[in-house]
Amino acid sequence: MKNTIVFPALILSSSILLVACGGSGSSASSAAEESRTVVGTVDGFGSVIVNGVHYQSTDTEFEINDSGGVENQLRVGQLVIVEGRDDGSEGVALRISYDADIRGPVTSVDPATSSIVILGQTISVDAMTVFSGVDLETITVGQYLEVSGLRDSNGIVLASYIELEDSTDIELRGTVADLDDVAMTFTIAGMTVDYGSVATLDLEDSAISNGMLVEVEGSLDTGVLVASKVEQEDMYRDHDGEIRVFGYISAYDAIAGTMTIGGTEVLLTSSTEYEDGTQAQLALNATVKVQGSFNGDGQLVAAEVEFESEVKLELEGPVTAVGDGTLTVMGITTTVDTRTRVRDERDDEYYFNLDSVVTGDYVELRLTVDADGSYRALRLEREDSDSHVKITAPIDSIDIVSGTVTMLGVTVDLSALSALDVATLVVGGYLEVKGSFDGSVIVATEAGEDDRYEDHDEDDSDADDSDADDTEDDESEND
Repeated sequence: MKNTIVFPALILSSSILLVACGGSGSSASSAAEESRTVVGTVDGFGSVIVNGVHYQSTDTEFEINDSGGVENQLRVGQLVIVEGRDDGSEGVALRISYDADIRGPVTSVDPATSSIVILGQTISVDAMTVFSGVDLETITVGQYLEVSGLRDSNGIVLASYIELEDSTDIELRGTVADLDDVAMTFTIAGMTVDYGSVATLDLEDSAISNGMLVEVEGSLDTGVLVASKVEQEDMYRDHDGEIRVFGYISAYDAIAGTMTIGGTEVLLTSSTEYEDGTQAQLALNATVKVQGSFNGDGQLVAAEVEFESEVKLELEGPVTAVGDGTLTVMGITTTVDTRTRVRDERDDEYYFNLDSVVTGDYVELRLTVDADGSYRALRLEREDSDSHVKITAPIDSIDIVSGTVTMLGVTVDLSALSALDVATLVVGGYLEVKGSFDGSVIVATEAGEDDRYEDHDEDDSDADDSDADDTEDDESEND
């Protein structure tokens, strides 16, 4: 649903993401194409899929970590910038660039909070984070990792991609703060950077300043990043066409009517349209996509703001059916489309997609629930076969006598778990269950309450209430 809202400008601040996939792929549609720059995460390959658009990449120029590159150096989950043209469904990528946000040694890791620290930066891991060569349970202090992700309003990096590094390169990208021109230092999210040894700063502006987005390379010396290179980052300001960005709101000013996404100020007007949400849902760390063009003041004027779907459910198990744009696990059918982040962990098939999946394949799914109640996969990953299944979802019903519950319409037998008191469970509460599936019932071998996604359901309730309020207001105005 789209709503055109009239209100004074707002200020949002959000780190950006961009979706892209490489590969040869079908040619672009013959419909009218527009020149665009798109920022987001790589969601799959076979063509460059950016925000649901398939970009042909046969003649694309690639830049990987400031050097010339090739398509197969890209990985699912990495944040990239795509410059090209498209008609909203298909298009052509002229240039794709990727640059890591953090490269350096791990100084701490906390599986309990799903976080690690590198170069003084707290990095958060969630259900959409893609790992390569390592995972949260195997990360150790001293390992060098490459991280790609977005910063929230607290400066925390929400990782979309983490890779175990062979090199010991040090790199950090972020916003300049606490600039001291005399000492020639500044900080990035608390990490002190000494740039006194840099002969020439690579800047588009005349001088370094607080609030500037920069990339720093160098070495560590007693907790200080001694820079050998400082480069001002400017993702797309020189682009004259339409811009599509996606990220977390890191600042919000309803009176000013502007928002800042990845260091770019976004202007909201009476013509701005809202999709899958309303103005009332704009808040710190909300995830949105913005489409628009720059004005003469360097502001991105938003034509449309779209609220991003959040993970609400998890499934792991063998596929029992594959349909046209759907697959079924444990009797639960979900849609898989161009917005689904896909990856093949089992065979490492680079151009993996739904057509690669066959009945019997073991998959991990991260799902959202669309407005019509149907399930849609935000992430699909094929894994090595496992005799167990797993489900994380709210409880639909409870039978204390039999020791069973239902989740997403599937009966779960908890009676063998002495450590879990079924009488303490509540309908609507989230439960994570691991066990065996006989075709109709999951017999649990492990289970525990899980509140990771409960706030996502609350967000949806708020959205429903906002939609209802908007409808009532419209009806009142019509009266």
